Amino acid sequence: GVLPLEMDQVALDALAERVVNRFRTQTQIHEIVVNFPSDFPVIEGDSGRLEQVLDNLVSNAIKYSPKGGRIMVSGQALPDEALVTVSDQGVGIPFEEQSRVFERFYRGVREHHQRTPGAGLGLYLAKAIVEAHGGRIRVESGPMKGASFSFAIPYQQIFK
Repeated sequence: GVLPLEMDQVALDALAERVVNRFRTQTQIHEIVVNFPSDFPVIEGDSGRLEQVLDNLVSNAIKYSPKGGRIMVSGQALPDEALVTVSDQGVGIPFEEQSRVFERFYRGVREHHQRTPGAGLGLYLAKAIVEAHGGRIRVESGPMKGASFSFAIPYQQIFK
């Protein structure tokens, strides 16, 4: 079924800041940086749901960077969509697994040497939420190169 959304105006930059502040108190070995342009658009969306997406991507970034490092949450205003990227310097995702990370209950090789809790629903749910907003989500990674998850939500110029 389609996820029901409670639409409102959402400032993803403020949302990212809030999510990151919560995680900063939970890790001492990661530097979490938030970087959004000052003209980042306000979009129409479900802020609670979009917060879940950010929450999931940032917690994954922490989980899969066991040695710490920098986690970057950045925004980019494209002509008709707002793009948010969460990147880490962690263990990365093997190329052959990248198309499957958004599948339900998917738990990849990363799980085997990681012993991390979670039923693999996080990214599946993140994808469902983004797609319910008419958006898209993707991953770029390589083994030991860290991972970069991006999602884009369409918006109308009137909110600027």
